[in-house]
Amino acid sequence: MPKLNCTFFFCLVLIFVSNTKAQSFEEELKTAITKKPKLELRMDSRHSFINQTGVKTVGVKLGVQFEEKLSFGIGYNELWSPLSRIITDQGIERRVRLAFYNVSPYVEYVFFRNDKWELSIPVQFGFGSSFYKNSGNQGAGQLKKEFVISYEPAITFQYRFLKYFGAGFGIGYRLMIIPNQQLEEKFTSPVFIFKTGIYFQDVFRDLNID
Repeated sequence: MPKLNCTFFFCLVLIFVSNTKAQSFEEELKTAITKKPKLELRMDSRHSFINQTGVKTVGVKLGVQFEEKLSFGIGYNELWSPLSRIITDQGIERRVRLAFYNVSPYVEYVFFRNDKWELSIPVQFGFGSSFYKNSGNQGAGQLKKEFVISYEPAITFQYRFLKYFGAGFGIGYRLMIIPNQQLEEKFTSPVFIFKTGIYFQDVFRDLNID
């Protein structure tokens, strides 16, 4: 099922990309990166599934945007949902909570924009760890911790509902390139994204800040 979902998602990505101005894609990016970049700050929540249980990951991103067309930066994401279970550690049953966090370089291409709407294709890689957090007084505080790498492409849209603020929704797919083999939970999953953004370029323009 995960492979089927992944294939279906990438087909959707290809359809969206092919319907954009493919012949001018390279020219648009070359022109964009010659312009002065603008600061961007975003917050998002990503809803996905771990072993068929719905979970929420919250994140914040800080980056730069070129000509409202191309942006890239760095983010931080952390599992927010209190997903707990009982495991056996050194012959002792312990109640633990699943933990997951990563630092995520990202890049995003905006293929449609008007005064209110923005459609884009963001891609992020996550470099972090997943583990069980021991809530008891005995034993290690972090159990079965390993380094993990994830890859998340998506398609998102954003609507500007105020002069300096926007909110949006997207759908993507989290693929664990390097998973934690010690955990029973599987993080590969479709991802539903809810995001908010601040239009710093308009704030700076109205304040006459270059």
